[in-house]
Amino acid sequence: MGGLGYTGRLFLFALRRDRWLIPLCVIGLVAWTAMYVASYKGLYSDPAELKKLAASMEGNAAVIAMQGPTRALDTLPGVIVWETVPVVSILSAVLSLFLVTRHTRMEEEDGRTDLLLASGAGRVAPLAAALGLTAAALGLAAVGEATVLIAAGFDPGQSILTAAAILGVGLTIAGTTAVCAQVTGKARLTRGLVAGVIGLAWALRAIGDLGNGRLTWASPLGWAELTHPFSGGRWWVLLLPLAATAITVALAVATLSRRDIGAGLLQPRPGPRRAEGLLLRPIGLSLRIQRGTIIGWTAALGAYGLVIGGMGDVVEDVLQSSPAVKEALSAGGSATAGPALLDSYFASLLVILAIFGAAFTIGSALRPHSEEAHGRAELLLASPLGRVRWVAGHVAIGLVASAAMMALLGLTIGIGRGISTGDFSRVPALIAAGAAQAPAMWILGGAAVLLFGLSDRLAGAAWGLLIACFAIWSMAAFGDLPGWVNDLSPFTHTPLLPYADAEPGTLIAMTAVAAVLIGVGLALFRRRDLA
Repeated sequence: MGGLGYTGRLFLFALRRDRWLIPLCVIGLVAWTAMYVASYKGLYSDPAELKKLAASMEGNAAVIAMQGPTRALDTLPGVIVWETVPVVSILSAVLSLFLVTRHTRMEEEDGRTDLLLASGAGRVAPLAAALGLTAAALGLAAVGEATVLIAAGFDPGQSILTAAAILGVGLTIAGTTAVCAQVTGKARLTRGLVAGVIGLAWALRAIGDLGNGRLTWASPLGWAELTHPFSGGRWWVLLLPLAATAITVALAVATLSRRDIGAGLLQPRPGPRRAEGLLLRPIGLSLRIQRGTIIGWTAALGAYGLVIGGMGDVVEDVLQSSPAVKEALSAGGSATAGPALLDSYFASLLVILAIFGAAFTIGSALRPHSEEAHGRAELLLASPLGRVRWVAGHVAIGLVASAAMMALLGLTIGIGRGISTGDFSRVPALIAAGAAQAPAMWILGGAAVLLFGLSDRLAGAAWGLLIACFAIWSMAAFGDLPGWVNDLSPFTHTPLLPYADAEPGTLIAMTAVAAVLIGVGLALFRRRDLA
């Protein structure tokens, strides 16, 4: 059978493996766009409010660094695209990173690529299938995003340009991931490299937008912005992501032919002859394994908190500019102006950031599942190390790091707000507000341990719980939900600090629920067979 035949079969096989994941991700990208359209059409139906919004945003450095130049904000499609394109572009990039890594480097790491090549498949077939699957998923999402914008009554040509700009970012990162998968020999390192590329792209775009604009042209995220949808429209800029994708894919194919299957171009250096004292303990080994992930998440959340907090004075003006926004945030309470309204905004923001941060908590709790799937658990558990002690070390690291990261997020928001407004008095309250999100994250981590304890096949369902929490938050924020549905998410029960009063009893109860889930999961894992 020719290479093309194997590529097609591998494409269908990968599609079958991800038959639930890809539709959910595509729906999520389209739904994110739809939520922005629905919310802004409701909040800024009055042209006068749009003019106030544009005036409050214009020329603000923090806003430009976060979202890009304030272009065409006095029009409804302009403000929607300004809010949507940066976020959905990054989400598309993350989807590309995940899919390409999953079907290339992870397959090699698990030894399945060797079996495929032994059956007669060409070396390029797995890479081509992975890139084809990623392009198909991104293309389907782009069609959905354009359809949402057109259905909202916006110009069809500019709507398609918006979706194409987002698609270009995803394709560029797909090609970049393909190259990084050839350079490194581990999926974890591949993900780290590409995540760094995405972060660098964001930094270049932000610095370029704040300066003379030259660095913006060096960033894939900047290219999406430079297409100027609904503010002139520059279709020719799409040639940049197309060229970048073609170059990176060609480089990945050329590199693939020069390396051994299962290894990367860069070989890991030998470790020390003797292990450090901390590595001889389960908690020390768990910390060493997860330290890169912890540092990455901490740095990302800390930087984001500074930027968001630094926009405090602008956010307050924006909140005051729209009665609908003010009413939504105050939720019928007394936060109708000043610091109280800003506290309400930060409280709402911390909830969604905690949902995203729970991805770390779940990933940390499921780290033993990865060790089991790759056959390393048997080596560890063949020693006097007990099962419960081994898993508990990973879980403990995840729980402590989750709380510390959210507290740090509150700290950086408070510092950024203080720099922006000159008022640092809310820093302690924001630290407490960030830390208060931890019990809800712990519940999802506990659910992951429970599923892992039941069966290694059920561990992945924990990510479905995270998606469900995000869906509940989204629908509750942009529409009405039955109370019992809203109560299914643990993040619904977290006190909205610093705006609302603290509820120690609720936080203690949530912590107890997480402890029970973890305890039951550990007991179940102790009794089941390894995969």
